[in-house]
Amino acid sequence: MKKVSMFLPTLNSIESVAVSASKDDVAPVITQIALTREGDSLRAIATDRYMVATGRYSEVKFTDWEDGETFLVDPKGLKTAVQMGRAVQKSVQPYTSVDIFQDDQEVAWVKVEDSTIQASVATIKGTFPPVMKLFKRETEPNGSSMMNLRADFLARLTKLVPPVAKPERQRTWEFRFFTDAHSPKKPEPVHAVYGDGETYELEALIQPSLNRK
Repeated sequence: MKKVSMFLPTLNSIESVAVSASKDDVAPVITQIALTREGDSLRAIATDRYMVATGRYSEVKFTDWEDGETFLVDPKGLKTAVQMGRAVQKSVQPYTSVDIFQDDQEVAWVKVEDSTIQASVATIKGTFPPVMKLFKRETEPNGSSMMNLRADFLARLTKLVPPVAKPERQRTWEFRFFTDAHSPKKPEPVHAVYGDGETYELEALIQPSLNRK
């Protein structure tokens, strides 16, 4: 049985990645959150083609889950599990264990420690688009001095929740701007980063508005 264990704040953060999940059922795969094992870390990804939100979490433990394996979970099911977690006393939430697992029938579940309730999380089969390849981690920003960004995309960043009980108010988002090497006037997606770089990292790619001069 494929399983990943974590603390409740990490589940809250993973569920928040859904701010970038598509609402269009024409492409069901991108209505899901993709969970992938990356070494000893868990990667959660969501996209609606215009924005990508992702979180990398190292304070997790895997069981029978091979490196590189992915399965998709419905954000609505994760939201139900998060609501279950809110019933846990706040003082112990940071230490409350949560399991996300897939049974032999490939049904996904979330179980909160000491709870008699397990939340079934709908899942579908499919290949999630390789959007992580769009992040230019090894490239120096070369952005232009002007770029149009939709305010609602920026507002989504405020809904991404770090996997900690008390987020640091002084921590800020870092924005990296790029332009197309072949068309210097054409801006590429903005890369936004937030995190401590060790236990977790939240990232987003925001597509600029290209229909304005």
